[in-house]
Amino acid sequence: MSRQTVYFISPHQHRGLMAEIWANRLMLPDWEIRSAAWSQGSQPDFNEMPLEIMKEIILDLPSVEARSYNPQEVGKADLIIALHDGEFEDGDIPSDLPSQKLLRWNIRNPELRSNDSTEQWALYQEICDEIAMNIKNMEPYFRADYV
Repeated sequence: MSRQTVYFISPHQHRGLMAEIWANRLMLPDWEIRSAAWSQGSQPDFNEMPLEIMKEIILDLPSVEARSYNPQEVGKADLIIALHDGEFEDGDIPSDLPSQKLLRWNIRNPELRSNDSTEQWALYQEICDEIAMNIKNMEPYFRADYV
């Protein structure tokens, strides 16, 4: 059986990386887990804060890589999960994504919610938990034989 691919995408990959890390914790041998930033630019923006939050919970973080959105590569994925802030980023999700493979998770973007780093830290802690719960709820899907 060939491996399935899931892409977690978000504008600047911060939330996508968090989801990629949580999904990797499930140890899914049949899945390749990736994340990418859909924001325009040659290099994806990278903020260390989400990874620092994750280090508080998971002492040994798996290595993750910042990736820019590649429509052809992401479009080939078996499942695409867009993490977006429904209040600020809903219209930003790339329109070229295959809708039959797309799930949308309304996950707040701390960087759009506050300019204060202490508040952003607290928000990232909250969304870390939200993302973890969403991943845990997806576990039966990831482990299903019919996928």
